[in-house]
Amino acid sequence: MKKKNKKIKAVYREDDGETIYSMAGLEGLTPEQAEQRAEERKKRVKLTRKEKRAMIGAAYRVYLPILLIFVVAFGIAAVILYLLMR
Repeated sequence: MKKKNKKIKAVYREDDGETIYSMAGLEGLTPEQAEQRAEERKKRVKLTRKEKRAMIGAAYRVYLPILLIFVVAFGIAAVILYLLMR
């Protein structure tokens, strides 16, 4: 007669909000460095919505022509390859 192995039932404790270990060290920072970083974030310049949109628009004006040049160059290469394979 074979004995059946009884499965061990997992016991879960309810989360009581207790912190066992500081999570600041997981980023490679000590708690003091994490506090300094938080203070630096508070000192950052706040931008308005209008300023953010102006920055994004300027980036598009700079990078959009470059993107279009790549797309057109790829299209020309595709047409040339199509004509050569014909």
